[in-house]
Formats: sequence, C-alpha cells, structure tokens
Amino acid sequence: MSRTRDACRLDCPAQQGLPGGCGNCPDGDGYPPTRPRHPAQLPVLFGGRAVDLSSIRGELAARGIAVIEDAAHAFGSRNGARRVGATGDLTCFSFGPIKNLTCGQGGIVIPRSDVEAATLRRIRMLGVVQSQAERAQTTRYGVEGFGLRYQMSGINAAIGLAQLPHFEKTETIRRSLWRAYRRALAGLDGVTLVDVDPDRSVPHLCQVRIPHRDEVHAQMKACGIGVGVHYPPNHLQPAFAEWRRDLPATERVGREIPDATFHQHLTEADIGQVVTALGRALKTAGAAPCARS
Repeated sequence: MSRTRDACRLDCPAQQGLPGGCGNCPDGDGYPPTRPRHPAQLPVLFGGRAVDLSSIRGELAARGIAVIEDAAHAFGSRNGARRVGATGDLTCFSFGPIKNLTCGQGGIVIPRSDVEAATLRRIRMLGVVQSQAERAQTTRYGVEGFGLRYQMSGINAAIGLAQLPHFEKTETIRRSLWRAYRRALAGLDGVTLVDVDPDRSVPHLCQVRIPHRDEVHAQMKACGIGVGVHYPPNHLQPAFAEWRRDLPATERVGREIPDATFHQHLTEADIGQVVTALGRALKTAGAAPCARS
C-alpha cells in the first residue's frame, strides 16, 4: 500500500474534495517532493481505478519525469474517453490467473516509441536482438545487453486471445457485481467500501475498511469465505527497511482493509452470503466459528 500511496498521491479523490476518497491515500502522511534523481512516477491503478494526471502533466514534462502506469489491475478501465494503455504513457498490464483478462500467466507493456519497443523486446528475450524467426535463418545472433526470459508462450497468448472477444461481457459483469456489493454493504454499520469508480473502471478488487480486521478475517475464513489482504504496507517489509519512515495513516488503514470475495463468476446470492458473514463477524469477533452453509 505504501507504494500505491506514493503513486496515487497524484490523483486522490480525497485531495480533490470528493467524499469518501479512494482509500489508497489516507490523510495524515506527508509526501516528500519528487527528487531529481527519480526519473519516473509510477501511478498504481489499484483495484482497477484509473489515475488522471492531466493536472500535473505539464510539471512532470518540465522536470523530465516519465510516467509508467502500473495497470496490473486495470485492463479495460478508462481514463476519460480512452482506455488505460491508450493514453500515451508507458503502461504495464498483468494477465495472471485472477486478473480482469487472463492468459494463465504473463502480461504486456505498451511502449511509447519504437525505441522503447525494441528495448523491451530485447530485454524479454535474454538480451538477444534478433527475433526467433530471424535467428532460425542464420548461424549467429547478437546479445547486446542485460535480458530476462520473459517472453509469453504461444499457449498463454492463445488463452488471452480466446477471451478477448468476450471482454465486454466480462467488464459488464464485474461492474454489476461490485455495485451489488455496494448495495449489500450499505446496511452494515462500521463498514466503508473502498471506491474504485465503477462507472469508469473495470473493478479488480472489492475492499472494505473495518474495525478488528484480523479477527474478522479469521472468522470469515473459518466460515469458508474466501477473503484476503492486498496489500500489507510495503514500507514495513524487510526488503524496504533501508528506506523506511513513519507512515502512521498508511499503517492504520493497512490494518483495516480486507478483500471481499470478488471474481466474475460470483452471483448476487454469493455476495449476500459474504456480506452476511461479514456482518456476523463484525458483531461476534472472538466467538466460536459459524457453521458452513
């Protein structure tokens, strides 16, 4: 969440005076200015919500700061009239098993130029310059720098291509299910739904802020409800210890948020079961586990 907050600070509903905010940028934690040694801003399109950078694009350009969108959650979402990935920024999508569109595993990067495209192709194939088809026609090939084995297999690509014609149905279902959660959760005291702007976004997560998150999470798991946590604050992870600083608001919100069960094969009856279990857990934290239905 810390990384999400550092990115989302560029476009936070709370900062723009909108009610409720998005939950990604809790008030109370200050942000250091972007330093000249940082050549890029990485807005995280968390939960599927697009980030509108139009108000600061001039400043970013003047300071030579590139924008790299982390759109792992946001395939299909819109930024204004355009889909995420069509805004002209370097954009990264994930097509993992639970994403809005899946290839089983893998992802894509939308480059801004032919030079970036060539660089990405080289890096994804162990630094090799020639394509597989070109290498098949010769006895030599060139490795020009650092590379990784990140190419997507034909099988994974076929899985994604088979789903693509049906994506309009997928986004309609995800929006409908998120709104069903919003209606069902409205009757629960002490629950705040994290808004992902479903009119423009294709929701990837459904998250709430609640008291006693860990106890509620344990009780719902005991009831057979698939809940999770995305994500523990990054600045508390050992890997980031060198850069850690106090972020009390982030840490507070990080203790409050679980994910409700959310995928496109849910029914409204399933959502009712999840919300009922959540309401029961909020009232009976510490009580004996409930029976599976």
